[in-house]
Amino acid sequence: MDRTKGDVIELFMWGYQKHVQISFKVSAESLFNKLDIGLNPNVFFIGVLIEDRNNRHPICIEPDDTGFHVSSFSDVDQLASELIKVDSESKIIHSHPIAQENHDHRISKRAYRDSILKTLRKVGAYGEEDYFVAFPTYVEGYLVFTALSLNKNVLSKYYALTKDKWNEKYCISRSFIESCINTFLGECTQALKDPNYESGAISRKPDELLRDSARNLMYTVSTSGGNLDGLHDLYDACNEIASMKYEGAEGLGGLIITPYDHKNLKMTLQLKEPIKMRNRRKVRKFLELTDSDSYIVSDSALIYGLGKLTGKYNPKDENIFVVDFKSHFKWELSHDENPMMVVEYGFPTLPKEKISREKFYSDLPRLFKDIKKKQIDDLWEVTLEATKQKHGAMLIISLQAEVEAERLGNQCFPLEPFKLNEKLVAQTTSIDGGVLMDEKANCHAIGVILDGIATLKGDSSRGSRYNSAVRYYEHFGSEVPLMIVVVSEDGMINLIPDLKPQIRHSDITEAIDNFRKILESENINKKYFNRGMNFFKSVNFYLTEEECKTINSLRHQIEEKFADDLVWVRIVYEELKPNPDMDKSYYKDE
Repeated sequence: MDRTKGDVIELFMWGYQKHVQISFKVSAESLFNKLDIGLNPNVFFIGVLIEDRNNRHPICIEPDDTGFHVSSFSDVDQLASELIKVDSESKIIHSHPIAQENHDHRISKRAYRDSILKTLRKVGAYGEEDYFVAFPTYVEGYLVFTALSLNKNVLSKYYALTKDKWNEKYCISRSFIESCINTFLGECTQALKDPNYESGAISRKPDELLRDSARNLMYTVSTSGGNLDGLHDLYDACNEIASMKYEGAEGLGGLIITPYDHKNLKMTLQLKEPIKMRNRRKVRKFLELTDSDSYIVSDSALIYGLGKLTGKYNPKDENIFVVDFKSHFKWELSHDENPMMVVEYGFPTLPKEKISREKFYSDLPRLFKDIKKKQIDDLWEVTLEATKQKHGAMLIISLQAEVEAERLGNQCFPLEPFKLNEKLVAQTTSIDGGVLMDEKANCHAIGVILDGIATLKGDSSRGSRYNSAVRYYEHFGSEVPLMIVVVSEDGMINLIPDLKPQIRHSDITEAIDNFRKILESENINKKYFNRGMNFFKSVNFYLTEEECKTINSLRHQIEEKFADDLVWVRIVYEELKPNPDMDKSYYKDE
C-alpha cells in the first residue's frame, strides 16, 4: 500500500494535501451538482517532482485510491518534452528577456498539463469518466496538478460548440459546462498558492463561480460578432435588458449576435446610426419592435437595427448566436436552435432536458402490452401540449382510469369520459391536480389529488407534484399498467416510471464469451480485459444473477492466471451484483 496507517503519508508532497483535496472535492460537488447531479464530480492531485530532493517520490497521487497507479505517469516528462518541442517550432519571440522567460515557462506548464491529461484519458479510456486538468502550482518541490473527473454520458447530453479558439489563438469556451470546468480548475490553481490552508481552500461560492462561467461563455458569443468593444459587457447587458420593463410591459423578442455583414442575415429595418449596447434603455425600447420573425441585430457592441436569418446557415461557422428574452428577468442563449444556457434573475443554469419522443414511444408499449401505435400517437400529442403549460401539469395514464376516477371521487372532478386532444390540454390542466386518462387518451377526471404511501424514492428538492406522483406509482404501479407525466413549473419533465432503455441480451452473452477467451489465451491483452470489465459495469443493471456470478468468477481467474502481467492494473473492479428491479422486459426482441 502507498499509504501507511495513521497520519503518515507515503506519497508525500506537503502536509495538508489530504485536507485541501477534500476541500476541493466538496467545492466541486457544490458547483457541478447545481448543473446536473449526474455529473458525479471527483477531484484528485497528481504531483510531479521537479527538484532533486532525496527520499521523495517522483510522482505522487492524492488520494491513493483514484484507480490510477503512479507508474501510469512514468513517461510524463518525455511526453511533456515532446509537446514543448512542438510548441517551440512555432515559438513566439519576445524582445524583452523577462517576457520571453514567462512565455517559455507557460509553454512548459501547458506541456506538463497536456501530458497528464493525455495519460488520464488514455488509461481511463474505457471508464465512465472524462478527465480535465488544471495548470499546475509549485508546492514544495512538486508541480501539483488538480484533476477533475465528470461522468461522460451526462456530459454528452448537452450541446457544445466545436471551436475552442478564436482567430486560432485565443481560447474560448464551447459550452456552459466547459466554462464551469475552466473556472473551477482556475480557482484550484490559485488556491494551491496557499497550500497549507486546511479547509475551505476555494473561498468563492458556487453561485459566484457559475456567474463568472456564464460571463466567460458570453465572451465566446461576443467574439463571433467581430467587434471586441463588446467583449466584456454582453452578459451583463442581457441581464439588465431582461430586468427592464417598457411602459410597464415585460420585454420579449431577442438579439442576433453576428457580424453585421453575415451572408445569412437580412436587415428588415436599419438604423442610420448604430446604438451602443451600453445604452441599455434605448436597446430595451428598440426591443419592442421585434417579433417572431425579426430580431435586433448586434455585433455585441452595437445594434444596427432589425433583421432575420435567411438561407442555409453552416453551424460549423459558429458565428451566429441568438439571445431570446423569455420573460421578465429570464433569457436564453442558443446556437443553431440548440439551447446552451438559461439565465433567470441573473442566475445561469443548463437548459432543462425536454421530453424524449423516442423514450415515450419505447416505454409505453412496455407498460401497456396491447397498446396500438395510433393510441401512442394520441397520447404523445396530449403529452407534448402538456409540456408547454407554464404553470406545470400532471397526466396520469392508467389502464384502470375509470375505476380510479370513482375511487378518488372525493379528491378530484370525475367527468363523463371524452377524447382528450392537444386543444383541450390547457383547459383541463388549468386547475390544481392531475388529469386522469386511459391508454386511449379518454379523460375520466381532472384536478386529481393522488394518494399513496411514503417511499424512499422521492426527492426532497422537488415539489409536491413530483413526489405525490412517485408515491402513487410506488403503491399502485405494480398492480396496474400506469404512467405519470410530471411537468414542473420550472420546466423539468419526468416520466414515472423512468424506465432504463432496452438492450439486446445477445450483446451481453457475446461479451461474456469474448471475456472467457481472455482466460483461455496464453497471453493477456490488458486493453481487452479493461474494455470487457467496463462494458459489464455499464450494463450491470441488465445482468442476471447467474451472469454476475460468471463474470465475477472469470475476472478472478484471469487476475490469478495473469497476476504478473496485471501487477500494475490501473483499475480495481468491484463484484458485480444483480439488480432486483431487472426483468426480461429490459431486453429487446431479437
